[in-house]
Amino acid sequence: MHISKKYLTDASVQQALLLTDLTEKNHPDHAVRLLMNEILQGLAEKGWPQAQLQTGPRIVSSEENYGLLGYDPAEITLGSAHTRWVDEYSLLRTQTTSRIPVALQLAAQVRQPGQTVLLAAPGITFRRDSRDRWHCAEPHQMDVWVLGDPELASHENLLRLVGDILESAVPEKSWVYSESPHHYTEGGIEVNVLNDAAPVEVLECGRIAMSLLERLKIDPLRHGGLALGMGLDRLTMLRKGIPDIRLLRDQNLRVQAQMHDLNPWTAVSRLPSIARDISLAVTPGLSEEVLTEKMLLAAGECSDWIEEMQIKGRWQYSDLPGQAIERLGLLPGQENVLLHVVLRDCSRSITTGEANALYADIQVAMHEGAPGAGYRMDLPKV
Repeated sequence: MHISKKYLTDASVQQALLLTDLTEKNHPDHAVRLLMNEILQGLAEKGWPQAQLQTGPRIVSSEENYGLLGYDPAEITLGSAHTRWVDEYSLLRTQTTSRIPVALQLAAQVRQPGQTVLLAAPGITFRRDSRDRWHCAEPHQMDVWVLGDPELASHENLLRLVGDILESAVPEKSWVYSESPHHYTEGGIEVNVLNDAAPVEVLECGRIAMSLLERLKIDPLRHGGLALGMGLDRLTMLRKGIPDIRLLRDQNLRVQAQMHDLNPWTAVSRLPSIARDISLAVTPGLSEEVLTEKMLLAAGECSDWIEEMQIKGRWQYSDLPGQAIERLGLLPGQENVLLHVVLRDCSRSITTGEANALYADIQVAMHEGAPGAGYRMDLPKV
């Protein structure tokens, strides 16, 4: 299957490179970094090896991000719908796991029988993602991989690693897990923390796959271990009780004052939201991630106002009456998609006029049908 790639502009690349990584040392440190440090310190106190931190550039090769980890080149994950390509062979890393293969090879070269090595790779990643209070396009992750003798790779040890991490990150919160296959693990599981009885996915893990070791020319008869990747943003939110992922970067002084410790979140006045439905004529089959990115680009400097976007419905050209087709400006071969968009600024109230203007800008920018058509906010209703 041919994958169509869309490359970032130079300005978009520079913007991504300048974005603050909340896992990096700062003055004062952000809560995301504080939680990361607590997790690694907690693992050491519970008998796991001292973490060897893995750092690296934000722009990586597709081989590092996908190939070495066992992804099929034809997979949709590699397409522009999910990946921010810089050029034909490099991209903004979608996962901190991209640092692991080389680190694993180096660790295997020096590890002695009976010795255990813990690799930790924290950092910002870049996705084309959905938009709601748990999702953002630049999440922070941390991979924790433990390499030892083959006997280390057991389900019991995997659950012990998970339990020790969550005991440090979100003490007193319950968690559950379910099967979840990965490219580079065996016996993979997804772990959800129960937040007010609602499950929130926080990490995925498994035993290091023998196929990965063989691909990296690491002898599976001498080495084995555990692979785990966690979402640091979500764990920080759960630890502090933060209701919206955007608050982690919000510049409001009352919000920022609470982002340099792990104390419980004190609610800052939750301003009212404004919600509207936008009906568009678009190319068929656009994913929620692609539509979200198009919307954020259309919103420009107001993109932080978009709290949530959901697809409420899709209709093919043949499903709609003639009057709706004409009003939409829907062209043959296109589809009508209805988006529910919620606006809320964390720092101030958005006026009705500002909201209407933003909805109109989004509609005009995302409309792909006949020029001048569409259910536009600036047109009188008929």
